[in-house]
Amino acid sequence: MINDQSNGQVRFLQMHLGGDRNFCYLLGDAASGQAAAVDPGFDAPGFKAAADRNGLTITHILITHGHNDHMGAAAALQEATGATLHAGAADKVPGATPLQDNQEFRLGRLVVTALHTPGHSPGHHCFLADGRLITGDLLFCGKVGGTGDFFPGSSAEQEYASLQRLLKLPPETAVFPGHDYYGGKGTMPHSTIGFERDNNPFLTVPDFVAFCHLKENWAAYKKEHGIR
Repeated sequence: MINDQSNGQVRFLQMHLGGDRNFCYLLGDAASGQAAAVDPGFDAPGFKAAADRNGLTITHILITHGHNDHMGAAAALQEATGATLHAGAADKVPGATPLQDNQEFRLGRLVVTALHTPGHSPGHHCFLADGRLITGDLLFCGKVGGTGDFFPGSSAEQEYASLQRLLKLPPETAVFPGHDYYGGKGTMPHSTIGFERDNNPFLTVPDFVAFCHLKENWAAYKKEHGIR
C-alpha cells in the first residue's frame, strides 16, 4: 500500500513494506529530487524502487528509533543509495550518525527537523517537515507507544513529557505514525495533533498519574470501549 500525500512542492509517500503493520516514509523536494527515507523497515529494494518510480534520490536515511522493524533494512538501503544514516545516539543503530535535538536536514528547499522524543525508546526522534510529523512509535492514531519491561530503555515518564511536547505544535500539524494501529472503526492512516489532543484517550487524561493508570489498565479499557 502506498498513500501518496504529495503536493506540487513536496513528495510524501506513506508505505506498507512489511513488518507489523509498519508505516515507512519517503519524503523529498519535488524540484531537486532530493529525498529522505524514514524507517525503511525490512525492504531496502522496495524503498529504492519507490524512490526511482517517483524521480527521487535518497540522500538521507532517518530512523525514528532502533527497533528492528523500523531500521532492519537501513544498512542495505545505505549501501544501495550511498545516503547518510542518522538515528538517536541512545538507540545505538549500527553505522548511524547521532541525531541532535532540533537538527535540520535540507532536501532541496524542504527542511526536515528532528525532535528528540524519548519514551518508547531512549533515542526516539520524530521528524517534522512541511507541517507533517512522522511520529514513529511515540504517537499512533488513537494510541501511544508501549513502555515497560517489553521495551528495554523505555520510560512512561519520558513518553508523557514527549507527548506534551508534541501537543505544543499547531493543531493542524498532520500526524503520520510508525504503525497502522488505529483502534476505531474503519481506517485512519494519519491524523492531526488537534484530533489526537481531543480524542486520543492517552492525551485527554488530566495528568501523568492518570496516564500511567490508563497504560496499566489498557486491556480493560480497550474491551470496554471496543478498541482493537
